[in-house]
Amino acid sequence: MKARFLWLDMRATFSERKTWLAAGMLAYAALAMPVIAARPPEHVLSALKGWFSTSDPSILFMFIWTDLAMNKSITVIGVVLAGSLLIREKETGQLAVLLSKPVSPAAYFLARTLSACAVMGVLYIGAHLATALLVSRSLPGFRPALFFASMTVHLFAAFFCVCFSALMSVLIQKRALAALVSLLVLSLLVGLAFIGFYNPAWSGLSAFNPLTQGISMLGHVDDPRPSHMVGPIAALLGMNAAVLALGALRARHLEV
Repeated sequence: MKARFLWLDMRATFSERKTWLAAGMLAYAALAMPVIAARPPEHVLSALKGWFSTSDPSILFMFIWTDLAMNKSITVIGVVLAGSLLIREKETGQLAVLLSKPVSPAAYFLARTLSACAVMGVLYIGAHLATALLVSRSLPGFRPALFFASMTVHLFAAFFCVCFSALMSVLIQKRALAALVSLLVLSLLVGLAFIGFYNPAWSGLSAFNPLTQGISMLGHVDDPRPSHMVGPIAALLGMNAAVLALGALRARHLEV
């Protein structure tokens, strides 16, 4: 029953305009990436040389794609997919009807959030597959193994954006305010994601930032290994589980 509900909720989400908007945003990023990587802004080149001590076009592409495209996209898409979770049902009176069924508020919250995460995953992986196909034909030295390893880790940061937006939704219970708070907090985390790169003294503290964990493979571009993926993924899984637990706890006490 739960699996069927997840499937039906995913299908409904894919048919909504907000999901098509998110897909369009990722498609634009994928199509624009070969052009941006070919002629990057000067400040991006300067940052690359300062942080990575290289002008390798493949590493330049990885930095631009991860920071300028994906970090910004997942914050917006996370809010789009989960920023009004349960609020719309509550405003229209549907939540009372749904909770009269044999399902607890916490279980309903978890199901809706995991469904939104699944939609995020489909959009995210699709964008990476399209980008890899486009860039592999135009970028010399493209490293698909590093690209997909970074994608795998960063995907769990994308899930965090969804889970955090869902948590803010049930905590604040006002659609516009919940979306605004989610966007501001996630944007702050994105802005601080690379602080450990340009100021190593902050690297320990920045490990608590889920977006920093998500971009951690960029710190191992010279010698990427499976072990460099395991730690960040485990940390992100723990963060996501904690946020989901808080959201489920709040949903249990949600007034219908």
